[in-house]
Amino acid sequence: MKRLIFKYLSIICCTLAVSCTYEYEADIPTDNNIVVIDGRIVTGITSTITISKATKLDGSAQYGSISAKARIECEDGTIIEGYSEGGYSGYPSGYDDYYPGIVSNPTISFDTKNLDPTKKYKVFIDAGDEGTFESDWLEVYKAPVIDALTYNVVDGEDGKALDFRVSAHADSPYFAVSYVEAWEHTSLTTTMLEYFPETNTVDEASWKGREHPYYRCWQESDKPITVISSAAHTENKIENAYLTKLGQYNLKVSVLYRMIVNVSSTSKEYYDYWDNLRKVSYVDGDLFTPIPSNMEGNVHRKTGNGTVIGFLGASEAAVDTIYYKNRGFYRWPREYATRLDELMYYHMDMENPSDLNQYYCPLQMDWAFAYSMGNVPIREASGEEGFIPNMYVWGRKECVDCRYLGGDIKFPEDWPDRNDPNL
Repeated sequence: MKRLIFKYLSIICCTLAVSCTYEYEADIPTDNNIVVIDGRIVTGITSTITISKATKLDGSAQYGSISAKARIECEDGTIIEGYSEGGYSGYPSGYDDYYPGIVSNPTISFDTKNLDPTKKYKVFIDAGDEGTFESDWLEVYKAPVIDALTYNVVDGEDGKALDFRVSAHADSPYFAVSYVEAWEHTSLTTTMLEYFPETNTVDEASWKGREHPYYRCWQESDKPITVISSAAHTENKIENAYLTKLGQYNLKVSVLYRMIVNVSSTSKEYYDYWDNLRKVSYVDGDLFTPIPSNMEGNVHRKTGNGTVIGFLGASEAAVDTIYYKNRGFYRWPREYATRLDELMYYHMDMENPSDLNQYYCPLQMDWAFAYSMGNVPIREASGEEGFIPNMYVWGRKECVDCRYLGGDIKFPEDWPDRNDPNL
């Protein structure tokens, strides 16, 4: 939900970048201490609450960490402390390239697998210098039923795309939908060679006989909550609600893709709050415009100064998982394909040497320099007579290390293909 709310920020920045140039004294509002609290208590699974801070678009509010800790309190006195795998301090993530007015901050998790859905709960957040916050008591809504979680191959902006959809029904006509996506990918190529700078030699790698240690990676991403209403229909259900679309050139579908979808029931007040805030953000102004009086949520500031935006909910879990695995669907992005072709098909022309020869196949006297510039040996160089002794094709480290594409080589225990050497 948060990413949808703040999409206007990137639109503003893009508009400023392409508009005509003239002098203008902008009266930027002074309220730059807006805290956004987003998330839900979901029984039966792990729950998450995200604390973010909106910053002024003139750049006067500097990026930095925001520390936070939180707990869930039950009406019977039970307390569940929150935790964060990455620590409580957060720094801007890659999403800030798209939403430059938002500081990416802690997502705090709670073990709510055994939470009693018949009790009421509230959330207390201590955000350090940003103040403390507390929600109203939350009633746990009964879980919806997920009827279908599907994908279809459709036409995309560039080739084909996978269109993911969900259908569900519940006692309430108001739904909150979120999902966690994870995907496996590989480096552009692999190598069985290794350069040893101490001796300026190239030899077979120490991992000979097994897979290159940095060839396979996985990544994970949480998608914020979106709200959907079926109140205008005769039945309390959503049919083929849009989740995401992934094109053929998207690294997420290159090997194995997994989507875990959570659908919750929620109240009319929860739906109205986030839907109205979305409309205010897109139509009436921005987050620095005073929030209308009817936009007060169920999260309130206890200490400190500034606006807080947030409406938390609670529901039993309705979870479903879908996998996609079809390596024939994926297409290397053109810039990757070009670099891969150069590495795969390049060979030395001994009679007509060129700058490319020297770049891709440096002489031994230049190996240390090539290595210092971020290159590694990929394979033996070849010419018309076959392989050339003591000559190798070199390429960038990122060509053989999937971590340069943002991945992690430590696969989770539940990843289906984590021990499959044939991918």
